[in-house]
Amino acid sequence: MKTFGARAAIVPFAITMNLIAPSAVVPALADPAAVGATTPAAAAAPAEAGNTTPATPPAAETPTTEAIEAAPADTAAKPSSTTDAGTTAATEPAASDANKPAAPPLVQAPPTPDATTPAPAAQPAAAAATTPAVNPVVEEVRTRLTDAAASAGKAGDYFDVLRAFYAARSEPLWIKDGVLSAPANAAIGEIKKADSYGLDASQFDVPDLASGAAADAQADAEIKLSAAVLKYAHHARGGRIDPLALSNILDMKPPLKDAAVVMTEIAASSESDAYLRGLHPKHPQFAKLKDALAAARGPQVEAPVDEALKVKLPEGKTLKAGQVHDDIALLRKRLKVEIMAGATDRTFDPILETAVKAFQEENGLKVNGQLNARTRAALNREGEPKTADPKRDIDRIIANMERWRWLPEDLGDFYIFNNIPEYQSRIIKNGEEALKVKMIVGQPSWPTPVMSSSLLYVIFQPEWGMPDGIKMKELLPRLKRASGGDNFFDQLFGGGSSSGGARVLAAYKLKPSLNGRPIDANSVDWNKVDIRRFSFVQPAGAENPLGAVKFRFPNRHDVYMHDTPQKALFNQSFRALSHGCLRVENHRRVAEVLLEHDKGWDSDKVGGMYSGGTRDITLDKPVPVYLTYFTVRVDEDGKLQKYGDIYGHDDRVSSALAGKPVRYQAPEMVDTVASNDATLDEAPQEQPAKKQSNKKADKKRQKNTETAGDILSDALSGLLAN
Repeated sequence: MKTFGARAAIVPFAITMNLIAPSAVVPALADPAAVGATTPAAAAAPAEAGNTTPATPPAAETPTTEAIEAAPADTAAKPSSTTDAGTTAATEPAASDANKPAAPPLVQAPPTPDATTPAPAAQPAAAAATTPAVNPVVEEVRTRLTDAAASAGKAGDYFDVLRAFYAARSEPLWIKDGVLSAPANAAIGEIKKADSYGLDASQFDVPDLASGAAADAQADAEIKLSAAVLKYAHHARGGRIDPLALSNILDMKPPLKDAAVVMTEIAASSESDAYLRGLHPKHPQFAKLKDALAAARGPQVEAPVDEALKVKLPEGKTLKAGQVHDDIALLRKRLKVEIMAGATDRTFDPILETAVKAFQEENGLKVNGQLNARTRAALNREGEPKTADPKRDIDRIIANMERWRWLPEDLGDFYIFNNIPEYQSRIIKNGEEALKVKMIVGQPSWPTPVMSSSLLYVIFQPEWGMPDGIKMKELLPRLKRASGGDNFFDQLFGGGSSSGGARVLAAYKLKPSLNGRPIDANSVDWNKVDIRRFSFVQPAGAENPLGAVKFRFPNRHDVYMHDTPQKALFNQSFRALSHGCLRVENHRRVAEVLLEHDKGWDSDKVGGMYSGGTRDITLDKPVPVYLTYFTVRVDEDGKLQKYGDIYGHDDRVSSALAGKPVRYQAPEMVDTVASNDATLDEAPQEQPAKKQSNKKADKKRQKNTETAGDILSDALSGLLAN
C-alpha cells in the first residue's frame, strides 16, 4: 500500500504541475504519505514561465515498474480528473478548471498548456496495461468463496486456503475456454486411480463439466477440483486417520503437506497427475505393496496342489534316526527326501533327520530331528487346504500401506529399522542392509510402541533401575507376601518371614534405597508403604536383565534396545516376550556397526568397552530409529511375507479407514515404565491361539529360564503376567 500511495500521488502531480499555482501545490505536499519519498524533489524543481510543455520529472521521481504493477488495476486505469486515493481534494479543482485562478498565488502561475501538450492520460494507461483483467470465472469463484457456509459443499475443509489462492489469481487453474483443461483432466484421471494406492476413490468428488456451461457452473467445477486435489494430497500423506487417536502406542505423526503449498506447487507443475503421484511414499516397500495390492485384487488363480502335502502321518510313537518303520516311508514322501544308497524308504537315515530338523525350525518346534506327536500334527496341518480370503489380504495390505504413510519421506542415509511383528532389527546404510538380527519385542499385554526417535547413547555394562510399573505389578506382591508372614517363604528360604523382603530382593540382586540412601528391606512393612518412593537397582553383571549393552534413544515411552542374558529365547518363532523394550541378538555386532559408523572404531576398540565398569558412549551423530509395525512385506523374490498381528493394529487401522475407529488404550506402564523390558519373569509366552494347560506352560517356562530371578518367579506359581 505504501508503494501504491507514492505512485498515485506522483502521477497527478506531474500532470498538473503547470496548471496550478504553487500555493495550491503546497497543501498537496503537506502529507508525506500522500506523495511518497520522491515528492519533495519534484516540488523543488521550478517551472519556467511561458513554457508550454510540462516539466519532465527527474528519473528518480518516475514511478517504477514495480510500483505500477503493485497498484490495483482499477486505480491504474483512472483518468487524472478522478480523485485518487493518494491525491488531495485540492488538486482536482485546479486541474479541472485551469482558467480560474486559485487563492492568491505566492508565485506567478504558468500559462495554460496549448495543443502541443501531451495527453495527460498516457501514463495511467500504460500502468493499466500491465495489470491483467480478472477472468469472469475467477470473479465468480471469488464470489462463491465469500461465504463459507454456502461453499462448504464444494470447498470442503479448504475454504480459507482456496479463498486466499484465488484472491491472488486472475485466471482459473483448471478451466480453459469454458471447459476443463488438459491439466484438469490429468488430475481427475489420477484421482480416480486412488484405489490402486490403497486410498478410496469414492471419497473424492471430482467435477464433470459440460461444454458451453455458464460461468457459475465453471466456477463450481474450479472449486470442486481444487478441493479434491487438496483432499487427495491430505490422504496420500497419511491424513486419513490420526494414529494417536487409535492408540497411545501408535505414536506417529504423518508428514502432512500444507494445503497452501500444495496449491502453489500444483499450479506451477507442468504435469498435475505426476505431481499427485509424487505425494505418495517413495519407499521401495510401499511400491511393492502397491503391486501386491493389484495382484490381490486381480483374478484369483488357484495354486497347484503339491502331492506331497496330501500325505498324512498317522498318530504313533516317536521315531528317531536309525529306526525302521512304515511311517518313515510316509515321512519321506511328505518331505520329498530321497533314499540314501543302501537304505530303504522305511529307514530313518541322516538325510531324513536333517530334513525333519529344518521343518521343525521353520515351524517353531523343538529342533531334535525326531518324528514326535507335535511334528506329526504340524506336518498334517501344513498339508491341509487353506481357504483363501482375498478381502482379508486386501485389507491387510492397505493397512500396511497406510502405516508407510506415517513415516518421514526420507528415512536417512543410516538408520535402524525395527519391525515388531517380524521380530527383526535391521541397520540400513545408503539404502542397503548392513546388518539384520533377531529381536524380542513386547508381550501383547506390554506392547512395544510404534514410534521414531534418535539413538544417542551406547551404554556398556549398564545397571538396571526397576521402573514403577514393574514395582507395582510384579515386585510389590512378592514383598507383601514376604513381609506378611507367608509360610511359603519360610519353606523356600529356610528362614523367618521377617527376612522375606530382603531375600526376595537378594534373589533378584536388587539393591533398595530411599532418597538415595540404602535401606534394610527387612525394616520396611511393604503392606503400608508406597513402593514407588523406593529405588531398586540391579548392578551390571551376567544376570542383569539388560545384558552387556544398552542402546538408548530417548522417548516418552522410555523403551530402548538392549542385550539379554537369555540367549535361548531367540530360537523361538514367537518372540513377543518382553515388557516393551527390544532385545537384540548379536548385540556386539550391533555395537560394532553403530560405533564404526559414528566414531570409526574397529571391532577391537568396541570389544574393549565391554570390560570394566559401566561406560556411557554418546554418539556424535544421532542415528534415526524407527519402531515399525508391518505385518506384510515383499521379499527379494517378490513373494508376500506375512507376520502375525500380535497387537491387533491391522484391525484397528482397517476399522478407522472404514470410518469406524476403535480406540485402544495400552497399559499405562508402557508410558511410564523406565525399562519396560527388564522383567521378573523372563519365561517365554505362547501365542494366544496356542492354548496350553497351566502344567504345560509351567514346564515350558522351567526349560527356558536361566536367572535366579526367573527361578524365584517360577517358584512363586506364575504370579507374573505371562
